[in-house]
Amino acid sequence: MKSYKRWGMGLGAVVASVGLMSGSFSPAVAVDSAGAPAGARADAAPRSIVAQQFTLRLASDPRQVANVRGASPDNGAPVIQYPWSGTANERWEADSALGGYYRFKSVGSGKCLNVAGGGTANGTLVIQYDCGNADNELWRFVPKGIGYQVVVKSSNKCLNVAGGVGVGNSLIQYDCTPQGVPNDVWLPVWEPVNL
Repeated sequence: MKSYKRWGMGLGAVVASVGLMSGSFSPAVAVDSAGAPAGARADAAPRSIVAQQFTLRLASDPRQVANVRGASPDNGAPVIQYPWSGTANERWEADSALGGYYRFKSVGSGKCLNVAGGGTANGTLVIQYDCGNADNELWRFVPKGIGYQVVVKSSNKCLNVAGGVGVGNSLIQYDCTPQGVPNDVWLPVWEPVNL
């Protein structure tokens, strides 16, 4: 039997209960130390985000996270799918914006998750870039199965893994699927922070 501990109580599983106060998501998703899902989401819709760090994990394989390639500090660095390792380049902080949208800032670089060049076409790369107020860096959560589709405001397309699930594959924007597919449903999971 797996044991699970609540956020902030030491080692063990991370429980993603994002209590987004004035702009936060609140999926209560537990994962064990290997990243496997422990149960279904308790809340159906995001609430508001507090200033804590989280990873964006694929619901189909929670060991895979959104990661800034090579821990680059540069504008334009691609964001990829990569196995979870606990490093700063795969941790994000959410800043609340109006209308239920958030900016996701990389803990490693301080730059935001961004659709390259403000593009609206399927397949446009998702990168990191200096944070601002453009619609191509504003994201919202749409409940889908046990996770969420992460939808960008500029095109209303979903955060997606190019070519399906695969280590090192680039993240792109792509039309959201009505049912959710393995490469476009995500679990935002709070991660312990050493202060």
